[in-house]
Amino acid sequence: MLNIDEFFRKSNYNNLRILLTICGVWPFQALSKRCAMYVGFTLLFVSVMIFELLCLLKVWPDFFEVFDCLSMLFYSITSTFKLIYTVYKLPKLQIKMLLVKIQEHWCSPKMDQETKILRSYLLFTRNFSYIYAGIIVGHAVIFALTPLVTKFLYDKSVGTIETSNQTQDAQPTYRINYMLDLQMRYIPLLIQCSICEVYFTILLTAFNTLYLACVQHCCGLFAALRYRLERAFESEDNGDDLVMTFTRDKCYSNIVYSIRRHAEAIQFATAIESLYRLPFFIHLIINGSLISIVGFQVMTNKENINRLLPYVSYLNALLFNTFFENWQGQKIIDCNEKVHESAYKLQWYRMPIVSQKLLIMIMMRSNKPLTITAGKFIVLSYVTFNAVMRTAFSYFTLLRSVQ
Repeated sequence: MLNIDEFFRKSNYNNLRILLTICGVWPFQALSKRCAMYVGFTLLFVSVMIFELLCLLKVWPDFFEVFDCLSMLFYSITSTFKLIYTVYKLPKLQIKMLLVKIQEHWCSPKMDQETKILRSYLLFTRNFSYIYAGIIVGHAVIFALTPLVTKFLYDKSVGTIETSNQTQDAQPTYRINYMLDLQMRYIPLLIQCSICEVYFTILLTAFNTLYLACVQHCCGLFAALRYRLERAFESEDNGDDLVMTFTRDKCYSNIVYSIRRHAEAIQFATAIESLYRLPFFIHLIINGSLISIVGFQVMTNKENINRLLPYVSYLNALLFNTFFENWQGQKIIDCNEKVHESAYKLQWYRMPIVSQKLLIMIMMRSNKPLTITAGKFIVLSYVTFNAVMRTAFSYFTLLRSVQ
């Protein structure tokens, strides 16, 4: 059997391994390398947050300028919290346990069709992770580089910046440069902002790609379980006593196997929920606030394409990410309910009594909702996404009314 690192390196999970390694949270990476990365990240994040806080203090009397600063500050705080939380969880082996369980499930004996089902979910994970990373990173690049492109276009058409209003139009969307000379330090500040923005995005992508991989693997376990349940009877009843005895034994073995697989899937889903409940709670609250704030900025900068484009890209990324997290939570709910449906439709009356009693255990447990929560009380689902959107729109309406 391959060791964990080699297993992920040689499988379709390699993109997940690369992302977690870049962020310094791959649990099988050397501790010395992770610590060196943490020191560099800390220095970079602290320097950016200092400038953001100085900017916030400078514009504090202006209500709308404060809102303009909060969007990037909230994003920085959220990303930094996720990194700190993940680093904190590494010694507790929660991330490592999930990865080890994935390898164990793949290496355990199973039917060929079960392997195909798991592989189909794995391929979806790999392909969608590329789509997710492309969308999020693409929006981050637009957000980070639009000010630079605008500056170059402006310098080309005008030649030089002469007034303070022209300087304001050409400055980066990030307002960390209020305390410094924009003319002298524009490019270094923009580079620093862009590096932080891209790294924050990579952190978000790695964190949610791990979430996607775990949820899809859990859904694959439920789908393979349903396949085994639906084929509990592999031989037809043709009156042959020997065949009937074999069928009853095979049915009993399939039900016992299904119970074991069901317990493993539930434990895996519980581990996912335990790892993500706190960061998703923080993220859900901040995202709801940011959607209303950034939406307000989009509406107030409709005439200024220099500022409109970054905010539109930021808003799109927020909406997509909020939907993604709730969509995966809904997938867990649906897959667990389908197990109950498959067990209910099974021809239980053809089973021996002992198998019927075991089947009831699966039906009772699968009838209980299995969810991913934010803070133990907000269930990630389509209903929650709708509630977040309605709340954000309410705050947006309030901001527009006091403008």
